[in-house]
Amino acid sequence: MTLRHMAMLAVLFGCVSGTAIAAPAADVFYRQRVAEALAIAADEPGSRADALLDRLLADPDYAGLPPAERNRLLSRAALVAWQNDRLDVASQRYAELARLDSDNPDDWYRMAGVAMQKDDMDGAAEAMTEFAARWPEYLDNTRPELLFMLATHGDTRSPARIGFQQALFDANWKGGSSNTPGAIWFRLARARLEQGNVEAARAVVQRIQEPEFLISMRADKRFDPVFNRDRPRFDVALAVDRQIALLRTRTQVFPDRLEPLLHLSSTLLLAGRNEDAIALSDAAVARIAAASTDKPAFSDMDQQVWLMNNKAIALRRMGRTEEAIAEMRRASQLSENGEENISQVLNLGEFECANGNAAEAIRVVAAAPLANLSNYGKAVAAHVRHCAALQQDDSRQQKKALKELHALRDDAPMPYLDALIQVEPEQALAFMRQLLAQPDRRNDVLDWAQDCLQSPLLPGEQVPQQRQDAFLARADVRAAIDGVGRIERYPLYCRQSR
Repeated sequence: MTLRHMAMLAVLFGCVSGTAIAAPAADVFYRQRVAEALAIAADEPGSRADALLDRLLADPDYAGLPPAERNRLLSRAALVAWQNDRLDVASQRYAELARLDSDNPDDWYRMAGVAMQKDDMDGAAEAMTEFAARWPEYLDNTRPELLFMLATHGDTRSPARIGFQQALFDANWKGGSSNTPGAIWFRLARARLEQGNVEAARAVVQRIQEPEFLISMRADKRFDPVFNRDRPRFDVALAVDRQIALLRTRTQVFPDRLEPLLHLSSTLLLAGRNEDAIALSDAAVARIAAASTDKPAFSDMDQQVWLMNNKAIALRRMGRTEEAIAEMRRASQLSENGEENISQVLNLGEFECANGNAAEAIRVVAAAPLANLSNYGKAVAAHVRHCAALQQDDSRQQKKALKELHALRDDAPMPYLDALIQVEPEQALAFMRQLLAQPDRRNDVLDWAQDCLQSPLLPGEQVPQQRQDAFLARADVRAAIDGVGRIERYPLYCRQSR
């Protein structure tokens, strides 16, 4: 998790239940002090409120409060400690609330937020598993991106992470306004297959409807026992049409949300309906621009940059390259989750290198603040520099970038594999075999290897694509893939960057 994500968590993990903090009743003067501290905390949860709550918890009168009132005071003190960046104190207080079996869903929700900020994803998963099991009705009050992060980011194979995925499944969570939880169900089904629980995996697979995860299942022989690939239910082309219809409905049900529009845009790109994707983005941007400043058109404005990102992809596919680059530049100048935009900056860098503009690609990624980059973001930046060095025939910079990618291969294996294919195909084969042998990495390779539609190649893509095609055509490469999966032809743009 990046620092910029962490900085937002205390805000995002707000109140989901509507539970209020009641003033506890005890000694009169103690009660006055509690009322004062709670009022101050409600108005401005800064250092003064934090210090007052510390003293109240340390006071002997605290132990004399009824259990429910003690819990409520402890809950507020935990939240204020978190809001004042005292993570260890907040974590200790939420751990005590867990030991006391708090009946406040907000405690468990915020407990997960603190754990995520401390990079304790298993602890966060355990807290949210409790939340989902006891209060499934509140899942729709949460930020879906946080649930997706916890269920899908990083290594999700631990019992705690799998337990959280199962809790969402048992709660029949729909995936937020877009109704697209397939990324979670796919990982859960894969975990159950790895455990040898075929029946549990089969039950989960029945809920996977998104075309991209149907492709992933069809490509991976592990899934062969749990679905019939010949049934219309698992036909990818039919699934694309169903998904577009579903997402159009979701945009009507949630007219104030960009999220379903973004998923619709991505599915239109998958289907190659580029003009529709452009029209969708333009209509949303027009609504944003026309809305009054005191009432934004959408409640999740942070998603607008991704709609613009998708529009740039569609423009590029239609041969409108300069318009595409201009759109990506505009997107890169808008904020991402309220912070400086990194994703579109890196995507712009990749775009410039694909277009043969090596020097501009280097300049673009150099502007990305290194301190705010995740390891994956650092790998993308290194991949752009490697691409540029190849175009400039700069062997020193090639080696330097490849060394960076090697160091980041656990977080970003595919950029490293792509770079190896360009310069060291034998090492690329060895690395690809390593990835195929890892249960959680196999799908990265299989998804990448599928035979999908692609746009006319830009100048900087000609030679790299020839090398990739030659690599995939090798008998030893195909044998490695065929041992665990298969490559199929799809009349779709499976890799949406093209």
